[in-house]
Amino acid sequence: MTINIKDSTISFIDAAERDRFLQWKMEKAYSGGILFPDGDTLLLYGHQLETVDLYSLSSGSYLTSWETGTGIVNALVTSGKEIVFADQQRNLARFFSLKGEELTSISTKAKPYTILEGENKLFVLNTSDEVLTIINLKEKVKQEGFQIHSNAAGAVLIEEKNELWIGGHGQGTNVESNIHVYDITTGNLTNTYYTPMMPINFEEWENHLFVLSHGSNMLYKLTKTGERVQSIQIGANPFEIVVYDNDIIIAGYDSDAIYFINPINLAIEQKVNVGQGPFQLIVRER
Repeated sequence: MTINIKDSTISFIDAAERDRFLQWKMEKAYSGGILFPDGDTLLLYGHQLETVDLYSLSSGSYLTSWETGTGIVNALVTSGKEIVFADQQRNLARFFSLKGEELTSISTKAKPYTILEGENKLFVLNTSDEVLTIINLKEKVKQEGFQIHSNAAGAVLIEEKNELWIGGHGQGTNVESNIHVYDITTGNLTNTYYTPMMPINFEEWENHLFVLSHGSNMLYKLTKTGERVQSIQIGANPFEIVVYDNDIIIAGYDSDAIYFINPINLAIEQKVNVGQGPFQLIVRER
């Protein structure tokens, strides 16, 4: 599924056939969503919306809404089957049950956005602050974070190496062109890898990392030691990357299309037109 924010649509693509088969026109300006563990319930959110809204994929129908207030910019289903929202209006990580009950909320720094889960930990990148927020998922308490670079966005956790790779946009004329690698035990910066410009999204596949730099329309393939193996220019203003089976899938925000990429040689195997401004990709397994 692609959440398309220019024309408020959701496109549905058969990943095996590499073909769009359905498109929904939505009445609200959704910017993202998550799929519940049941594989059928789709939750949609938008920064300016007062609610998050739930839909059934099998019936194509609206189910219900949860009153959250404005400010929801990201969401994640944790391994404990709870939903955590990044709320930029209140600078909170907000935890909900799958039934819509708000369980607790934990303060972050300014403008939380990227959220990812590690072993019993939640890492929150705050786009307007240089401190990483770390939350103990079992106790639901904030742990001591550590200093990171400014305007950070996008991250991937390499747990076997205790490394957190973080990208970013930069600010103004100071465009970010490096991935910053931090030791999650000490908080120390251990490496930087040059992947111009604006590395803002990551995916792991086998022993490699794929880095999407939307400022230069580049996809980089790196080893886990930071060696650049291959690169390719892809799409127009790409924002989102996912792995599905053995495909790397890229959404081109300004090309209104997604691209199926061979992860071995980075060949573009298929381009599929979707709605206008695909901003997020959501995968449903078979």
